[in-house]
Amino acid sequence: MFKPCARDPFIDDNIEFARRLRDLKVSHHLTVVDEWPHGFLDFGFAASDVAQYNIEILNMLQKILQQSSSNADVIASVPDHID
Repeated sequence: MFKPCARDPFIDDNIEFARRLRDLKVSHHLTVVDEWPHGFLDFGFAASDVAQYNIEILNMLQKILQQSSSNADVIASVPDHID
């Protein structure tokens, strides 16, 4: 999930990255936020809209971590160094 804003100087990069993910058939979600500037998530919970976006991102990260922990056995079997 991406949350770039329309006034973000990196919006083109975000859109291009989403297109590449799509072309690679990688599951993703791009939401462009119109009303906030670049870095708006750093505002924390100062406004209800920003708070909601932060909660969505926290939920997304929690889901990623849960998926990662369910794959921990597979990851644990991969050597972390080369002898």
